[in-house]
Amino acid sequence: MLKHRLITGPLLGIALIVLIYFDDKIGCLACEYGITFQPGLLIALLAMLTAPLAALEFGAMANNANIRCSIPVLILSMEAWIAAIYFTPPTMPTTQAIALMATILVASFFTSIVYLSKGKELRGIISGSTFTLTTAAYVAMGFGLLLLLRRDHSAWWIMGIIATVKMCDTGAFFVGCNIGKHKMIPWVSPAKSWEGLIGGLVTASLTAVGLAALNNHYLPDAPTLTFGYAAFLGVLFGGLGQLGDLVISVFKRDSGIKDASSALPGLGGILDVLDSLLLVSAAAYWLLP
Repeated sequence: MLKHRLITGPLLGIALIVLIYFDDKIGCLACEYGITFQPGLLIALLAMLTAPLAALEFGAMANNANIRCSIPVLILSMEAWIAAIYFTPPTMPTTQAIALMATILVASFFTSIVYLSKGKELRGIISGSTFTLTTAAYVAMGFGLLLLLRRDHSAWWIMGIIATVKMCDTGAFFVGCNIGKHKMIPWVSPAKSWEGLIGGLVTASLTAVGLAALNNHYLPDAPTLTFGYAAFLGVLFGGLGQLGDLVISVFKRDSGIKDASSALPGLGGILDVLDSLLLVSAAAYWLLP
């Protein structure tokens, strides 16, 4: 498993760095038909390509937990929210933007009920439609907050958030494997230890400080981050990332599976990679200058 992790992880990292590089170069685009592409086009495309895979994994969990989930509606809801967040112009009045998101929510819930009842089987529609709606919103809104953050910041800031969170995962993994003795929440995630958590938070904090130094030197147009604030954000993002990981772990334990899927050798499924970012995106949007 470690061998596969050491191969898959760096390959994903390299691919993400390439995508971030070109996303930063593209910036904001306007096509001949009057459509304006906000900054973050490639990140939005990645989110829309990833969403169906996450939906399939949520569907597998629901099936194992005997929950009737509408995977097509789950996919469409994720895609609709991501597209709406990305394409909503900054000039749109706040009330209209809220109304757009609310309309997608209502339409998704209604469509899920209709889809699940088409076989004249009504048992489980409440839990199934609720599961479909909430998991779609959880993933799509997590992506959406990063897209909103991208409008006002360099794409490298998105890379910095991801790097901080994933370095926390890496630090927690290696410290926990080597000196982890005190289990944190064994009934949810048996492998996590308090020693691993501390190691991960320290790694995340040091990573954030290093990234702040690079930002202050190489991105003169970006806001400056003090090292103290960067260290605080590193600990916060790392901690929220671990909580996000535990959220999906709860889902997996409830459905009786170990990994969301085997799509990424050594890492598990798409949700096993995304889980630690979804909670962090909200904090990053509000706390980054």
